[in-house]
Amino acid sequence: MAVDPRFRALWDEDELVPYPRQAWLDAGFPAPALPDGDEIPLEVEVVYTAYLEGQIELFDTIQLSTEDGTLDIRLIVVGAVADNPNLLYVLDPNTGEILQFDLEVQDVQAVNSNFRCFVEFLYHFALFVEADEGKPGRAERAAVLADTLRAIDPDAFAPDAWWPLVLEQLQ
Repeated sequence: MAVDPRFRALWDEDELVPYPRQAWLDAGFPAPALPDGDEIPLEVEVVYTAYLEGQIELFDTIQLSTEDGTLDIRLIVVGAVADNPNLLYVLDPNTGEILQFDLEVQDVQAVNSNFRCFVEFLYHFALFVEADEGKPGRAERAAVLADTLRAIDPDAFAPDAWWPLVLEQLQ
């Protein structure tokens, strides 16, 4: 399996998990919307985990629909918030977007424009965490991180999106 070479500096082989890249390409996902390589991190401290508890597993499909048929959406589970397994990261195959689906309140929040951007954000966040030496200087480093992430995916910084909330906690 191909691995993004940058990942080797952060994660060992057993800290990565394959995702169904080829199957998604065969299903029509555009290659530029998928991460490089065939693997993604298992965990990124605080913000992401591929270890899911309960009946929902990684890459399962969740079907959301209403009785009257006004809503009928299929979402693919790509992980969860590490500190809250009820907040799932899901891929909308119709738009390519990564959303956060709250299992408790059945609500959806924007995260990233596509899976590639999401994994890229995880990589940069992991670099930030690895270099963190405590509160002094963290706010300034978080501002640099925000600029880096904004350059990758400006849509992830919409007022009601997930990442601005995460970065706010770092400052």
